[in-house]
Amino acid sequence: MFQTLAAHPNAVIVRDAEIDAAIVAAIDAAMLRRRDEYSGQPMAWKMFCEASHVATLNDVVRSAFIERVANERGADIALRLKVKAESIRAEAIARLM
Repeated sequence: MFQTLAAHPNAVIVRDAEIDAAIVAAIDAAMLRRRDEYSGQPMAWKMFCEASHVATLNDVVRSAFIERVANERGADIALRLKVKAESIRAEAIARLM
């Protein structure tokens, strides 16, 4: 008998966790692939790592992180970080499809 996810709400949580784990793994793999590109560019690598970290966060935590960056380091930096993280996350999701 076919059962919907609505009948098993915990299944949705498990599925979301599996998707999130796959996205994080794809982002980690991208970091490993691209590390050599940043050879001799420690600040660029640091920025890429921070954006990659932000890209691994769930929506609520990601928004809070960006807001904290805006408050502590300025709106321009926060916006650049947000855009880069969104790009990294979108690339990871595209690789999974």
